[in-house]
Amino acid sequence: MKSFIFNLAGLLGSWQFIELSSEDSLNSVLAPIVFGGFLISSILWFIVKFGVNQRTNGGSYIGGDAGGHGGGGGGDCGGGGDGGC
Repeated sequence: MKSFIFNLAGLLGSWQFIELSSEDSLNSVLAPIVFGGFLISSILWFIVKFGVNQRTNGGSYIGGDAGGHGGGGGGDCGGGGDGGC
C-alpha cells in the first residue's frame, strides 16, 4: 500500500509541474519524464498486485514446457555436446 501511495503522490506532484510550453527545462522536460516514470511504475504495480492472483492454470511465470524431466516429455535436455541433464 505504501508503494501505491508513493506512486500516486509522484503522479500528482509531477503532473502539477508539467507545462510543455514553458521555457524552464524543469517544467517542460524533466517533469514529463518523471511523470512517465511514475506512470510506468504504477502500471507495473497494478500488474503485480492484481495480475498474479488472476491466473487460472496454476502455473508459474518461469519455466519451459512442463514435461521436460522424464522419460518422454521433450524438454530442454537435448542439443549439442554430450546433452546430459
